[in-house]
Amino acid sequence: MLHLAVIWSNFPPYNRARLRQLARYCVDHQMRLTAIEVVGQDPSPGPETGQWNNESERICCFPGKDYQLLTARTVHGRVRRLLEELRPDVVFAPATPFPEGMAAVAYRNHSGCRLFMMDDAWEQTDRRARFIRSAKRMIHRSIDGVFVPAESHAGYFRSLGFPDDRIVFGVDVVDNEYFAEGARRARAAAAETRAVRDLPMSYFLFAGRLLPRKGLTTLLDAYDAYRRATPHGTWSLVIVGSGPGEETLRRRAAGYSEVHVMGRKSGGELLDCFGLAGALVVPSEWDPWSLVVNEGMASGLPVIVSRGCGCASVLVEEGSNGWTFESGDVRQLAEILGRASRMPADALAQMGSRSSEIIARWSLDRFVAGVVDALAIPRREKPDPASRVAARLWKGRISIK
Repeated sequence: MLHLAVIWSNFPPYNRARLRQLARYCVDHQMRLTAIEVVGQDPSPGPETGQWNNESERICCFPGKDYQLLTARTVHGRVRRLLEELRPDVVFAPATPFPEGMAAVAYRNHSGCRLFMMDDAWEQTDRRARFIRSAKRMIHRSIDGVFVPAESHAGYFRSLGFPDDRIVFGVDVVDNEYFAEGARRARAAAAETRAVRDLPMSYFLFAGRLLPRKGLTTLLDAYDAYRRATPHGTWSLVIVGSGPGEETLRRRAAGYSEVHVMGRKSGGELLDCFGLAGALVVPSEWDPWSLVVNEGMASGLPVIVSRGCGCASVLVEEGSNGWTFESGDVRQLAEILGRASRMPADALAQMGSRSSEIIARWSLDRFVAGVVDALAIPRREKPDPASRVAARLWKGRISIK
């Protein structure tokens, strides 16, 4: 029986959804699946540590720990020991900057298994020196293939040493039906939901971590310009999320009655925010992919996405299901906000329907298909000594992606 191991630093809902879908496939095809998470910090509902079905299990290396407080050497050592105990035939693991990813490389070189790196980086997110990229290319000789979101990311990984026949697609998906059904429920009881959640009548939605690179300064500046240019019929702005920038954001938003900073939301609360929004705005300076765009599209929303997001060129059809703009371009974003808010309701609904059609091709089955494609890729020849030495020396680092 072929034994697969999939490793992530933790299992937020989108990872758990992917793994449940993969577990079903493994049962149907007589494979064993072990899902390994480094820490178990995510509080949202989902399967607990233990058996998922007869041949699939979930293991947490450091239950209740904060990933940021662990050392790279500690994570690397624990994950490698676990892999040596489990002895999977095929491993899917994060990129080489992460200690759990490098632990998988070490296990691969020692055991003879096949290893596939899951990554959604692209040219705009890699700001490392040429020396670092050369080191990554060297380590990548010990990896059998790479699992990325779409063809849009393939060129970057070709430059890092992966030929086309070792690149597979589909890693960045969410449970579309979960968001679609949540949006339908919210809209079916719109007045009641709006009152319970204290949501405005018409609003743009931002949902994500409140980090500097998420473009919140650009969003607020653009929203201010939009308000001044659209004195009547202005939509509100709802911001959902938490993070280091929350206090600063709340201070600035205090001067605007139309800006609602809601804090972190999950489950039904988050689904309601998606369901009643007029459009999703994702103003990131840079983002490897931006799964919130998948979520917004699955919720049937028009999307306004910066070109700093890896998904922008793939998921957004200009003027059909949304708009894109240059990262940090306040004037351009303000103009798009005005254009969206002036559109008739039926035209916005049509754009939302187009979002649903596009994202239907990015279901959980796409993730499983990518795994299956990877399983057809043979193991690379034994890496050269320099690659093996680099893989032994580099243990990864603990960082916020």
